[in-house]
Amino acid sequence: MTKKTNHPGSERISSNWRQRFDETSAILEEIRQCSSAESISKSLLTYAGRFGATNLLAGAIPLPFASQREQLSHVMLAVWPGEWTTRYFSNGYLNRDPTIRLVRQGAAPFCWSEVSNLCKVCPFDLRIMHEAKEFRLDEGLTIAFSTVERHPVGFSIAGEKLNADPSDRLALQLIMAYAFGCASALIGGMHQHKSVHLSPRQLDVLRWASEGLTVDEIAERLNISSNTADSHLRAVRERLRVSSTIHAVAEALRLGLIS
Repeated sequence: MTKKTNHPGSERISSNWRQRFDETSAILEEIRQCSSAESISKSLLTYAGRFGATNLLAGAIPLPFASQREQLSHVMLAVWPGEWTTRYFSNGYLNRDPTIRLVRQGAAPFCWSEVSNLCKVCPFDLRIMHEAKEFRLDEGLTIAFSTVERHPVGFSIAGEKLNADPSDRLALQLIMAYAFGCASALIGGMHQHKSVHLSPRQLDVLRWASEGLTVDEIAERLNISSNTADSHLRAVRERLRVSSTIHAVAEALRLGLIS
């Protein structure tokens, strides 16, 4: 009996992905047709509203102690309370926010209520999160990934009450990575990777990954070893300059490499 293995960066996208694929495809197509970052934000918030989200914020994380102006310039997508934004950046909260610390570490998607269990927090850190509740940002979900230039990105949705199960978080990872790529392309701050080329076998592996199959399941489907399947996925992530299979699928979809 073959032992099942876990391969870094090659997580299963979703155990029930096929059941939700039409719905996910619809929002990806809607985002693809958006002509501005503002319209992308609107589409995303409509989708995230089903989980109770009323606000969203996404941006690349600047280097520690960047100026307020530079911090604000990194915001890519925003439907966020203006007064809270002003207070947050004016007081330098970005450099103390524990959710930003987790984003820089490349943490798995997390709810804000989980922060204390994921990293060390001090009273000032908790104060930042408590102040957010003044603006009806009581509960939040943050997803960390990276730009194609390997800069950390934080993407948060928030509201008074969120309800997103683990499979929802995985779907949101794909949608948010895709949306950020589209927004970056519109704004012109990201290399387009027009010359990216994947081999037929790499495309096969990536297509099956997009269907929700694990490395071992892909290997069985293609009659190759798990190590070979994992090697192909690692090569795909390297060529697309991303760190996770979910992000690789999002970029491949955005670039038209798979459909």
